[in-house]
Amino acid sequence: MTYIVYADVLFVYHVLIQLALLFMIQTILGHTIRIFRTLSWSILMAALSTGIFLITISRCTLYYIIYATSYFFMTYFFTKSCRLHTSMLVTGVVVLACCIWFAGMMQIFYIRNGYALHNPWFYMCCTFSVLTCRIGRMIYDRKQQSKHTYQVALILPGAKICAHAFVDTGNRLQNPYTGKPAIIINYRLLKNYLPEQSYENLEQYHRTGKFPYLQINGTGNLHFFPIPYHTIGSRFSMMPAIMVPELLYEKEQTRFFSVTAGISRDVFLGNQYEVLLHEKLQPMKEEPA
Repeated sequence: MTYIVYADVLFVYHVLIQLALLFMIQTILGHTIRIFRTLSWSILMAALSTGIFLITISRCTLYYIIYATSYFFMTYFFTKSCRLHTSMLVTGVVVLACCIWFAGMMQIFYIRNGYALHNPWFYMCCTFSVLTCRIGRMIYDRKQQSKHTYQVALILPGAKICAHAFVDTGNRLQNPYTGKPAIIINYRLLKNYLPEQSYENLEQYHRTGKFPYLQINGTGNLHFFPIPYHTIGSRFSMMPAIMVPELLYEKEQTRFFSVTAGISRDVFLGNQYEVLLHEKLQPMKEEPA
């Protein structure tokens, strides 16, 4: 039996499958899906897959061995390049499971219909798989979010500032001078506490990213100092911080003393929270007074 294979059509099929696979993997791992990055990687992998097919077209077994091996490692390295705190074992298991899932679907369609790549029902099943993972991830994230949401109060000299807080497991910020974990607060929390001129300096920090330490220190009850931080993209920078004499979890009545609070110029999770807590500063870990 003779088959006519169009390389451009095969390339498009591979792009579609790879897009669905990467969307599914990133969803399960909780990664932020960046469309351009994912599409670029899908095109690269599709070109590799098509090239492997054309080179090994007369050797079916060799094609499947090289294709499966390269597919797994390329997908794995893409996932790890997202730079999120996911262990190698978890990432490898998820990538392998998703690859097996898509390969299994292709095999089922091939056995039943004699073809899979140009069967629209196959791509509908791929889309359904991704949507199922997205819905499952949303339900899981909401449950996890509800477990990590607190009402807190920042007890400052002469004032008590109440805020909606979230325990961010990705928060690795710490005070380099004491080695203790730090929380992150939105600069707007200090609007009613600081003098008008000092808050205008915070607004300038929000707009430009430059913090005027000399101008703002000495104008109120707070002393600002810089602490280093890293973003997910490994960008190093400095963030202004203050010492909060007392952090109070209002419902749990748990208190932490002398807590470092970094001042963020950005909103948190769609402006749902004013404070990002450190996982080491949770209610069950109460510090002695």
